[in-house]
Amino acid sequence: MSPRTKQQNEEIRKQRKREILQAAVRVYAEKGYAASDMGEIADRAGLSHGLVYYYFKNKKTLFRELYETMNDESEKFTRSYFEQDKPAFGLFQTYARLLCEGVLKNPAIPRFHMRISLDLHHLYSPEEFSPFEWARNFLQPMACAIEKAAARGEIPAGDAGLAAMQFWGSVSQGMNYLDQMQQDLDAQGTPEADRKRRLDEALNQVVESSVALLRPQ
Repeated sequence: MSPRTKQQNEEIRKQRKREILQAAVRVYAEKGYAASDMGEIADRAGLSHGLVYYYFKNKKTLFRELYETMNDESEKFTRSYFEQDKPAFGLFQTYARLLCEGVLKNPAIPRFHMRISLDLHHLYSPEEFSPFEWARNFLQPMACAIEKAAARGEIPAGDAGLAAMQFWGSVSQGMNYLDQMQQDLDAQGTPEADRKRRLDEALNQVVESSVALLRPQ
């Protein structure tokens, strides 16, 4: 067997780090930062404890990279999504629906995003990272899309930055509500047909309330 090439070794390294980060999301979603353990993350990833420490020297290093990776992915998706040349109301409506459906299909990822803000003081000093600056950058593509749509007369005119903040606030609170609702229904052993109906109704309500301010008049 011929030795692996440098490129193959790099691909293996990237894959191992992806596996560790994905496991860390699941552990964090269940336990939060303080109770998350490097050994359990290694077990969830199906890797040895020593290998996890080879890639990440401690829990703080791991979760900093996880947080920055997740933020980067969210920012890229949002920026790309709102660059689409489509009517704004439908664009925001579909975005809200995609995120809410994501909560129900794979709750660990949105649960991570919703909870990590409470643990940032474990990862960064105030000088190292500003969540407010990140939020401003994240909301910028939404504000830009709102501003353009208002100029075209598609949606009501107003402060685009404020409208983007109100939209995102409604979506994120709705995602949190749907996540908790799904957990409660599962804990109660709700029959599948009733469970699906109630979640669909709640999801539709979250979507419609999120875009209410953007509805064409």
